Amino acid sequence: MGLDQVALEHVTRILNSNLPERQKLEQTLRALAKWRSQLIGSTLVAHSGTVVQDGPFKGMTYLATPSEGGIAPKLLGVYETALHDVFLAAPEKEYDAVLNVGCAEGFYAVGCAGLLPDTPVFAWDIDPVARHKCLELARLNGVEAQIDLRERFEAQHVNRVWSELSTKLGRHPKGLLVMDCEGAEFDLLDPQAGNFRWLDLVVEVHPRRERTVRALVERFESTHTVEERQARTGVPDLPPWLEKLGHLDQLLAVWEWRAVPTPWLVMRAR
Repeated sequence: MGLDQVALEHVTRILNSNLPERQKLEQTLRALAKWRSQLIGSTLVAHSGTVVQDGPFKGMTYLATPSEGGIAPKLLGVYETALHDVFLAAPEKEYDAVLNVGCAEGFYAVGCAGLLPDTPVFAWDIDPVARHKCLELARLNGVEAQIDLRERFEAQHVNRVWSELSTKLGRHPKGLLVMDCEGAEFDLLDPQAGNFRWLDLVVEVHPRRERTVRALVERFESTHTVEERQARTGVPDLPPWLEKLGHLDQLLAVWEWRAVPTPWLVMRAR
């Protein structure tokens, strides 16, 4: 079944449902936006291939079918632009390891491996499809030997990595932890269970009810300087064929499929 037919059937189910009219319209809008975004992503791949064109991971070969989200923002190099400075500055930080929790298909795990060629990357994801794609992406970029791919992260794992690196290096290590795990950050980032003091943290936060951004900040403000950042959408210099499309298509090319605000916390070890 083609993408168009899948989208039509999805929209039909929404319109035939018992949802209130406003919800029907909202869900239909989002479904059609994702459909159009996927078409734009496929066209971008057809025109330019799968090499990331800009941003901190410029030059990375990517997958035509990521495990989640649209591909166009990643290929255009505008994905999560609010974090670009963190990764562009990473080579100067002399990190001894990168830990990526919720690695998905490996945008940050493989991107950091390429950016920091002498630095081991530990990557976790509970989804076997995501882990398979991450390994495939690592192989495409020749960094598979650099990435230690694991299934389920627990807070005490940061202690184990710290111990391994301390023994190997003969000193206290310094690392970067990047986490995007759809709300599980409130359970996993437990300073009582793991020593996060040696890590700079970049965490995508998925707030709900009592699990607030502030509650997470309070766990780390005594050990880290904490900065909250919001997603921002910028339209870069676009390929000529995309410049000729309508403004809505240009916006959809950089849309990251976010349904609700998901701020980041950038927390640097003191």
